[in-house]
Amino acid sequence: MTRKEKLWVLFSLLYGIVNVAVPFTILKKAGSFAFWNLITVAVLLAGVWVTSGWAGKTDHEGEAR
Repeated sequence: MTRKEKLWVLFSLLYGIVNVAVPFTILKKAGSFAFWNLITVAVLLAGVWVTSGWAGKTDHEGEAR
């Protein structure tokens, strides 16, 4: 696993915990909508970062032979 992939796994685990823990504990009375919007933007940006290196790579596993 590359360093980028390890960071992605760590981010995913952290995101999963924070996405449940914060809204239902700290923001229980204040509302969670803005928090979930910020988390969504963070995940989308992380996805762009992880997949940005895929542009030049080609994978021939799925091609017919």
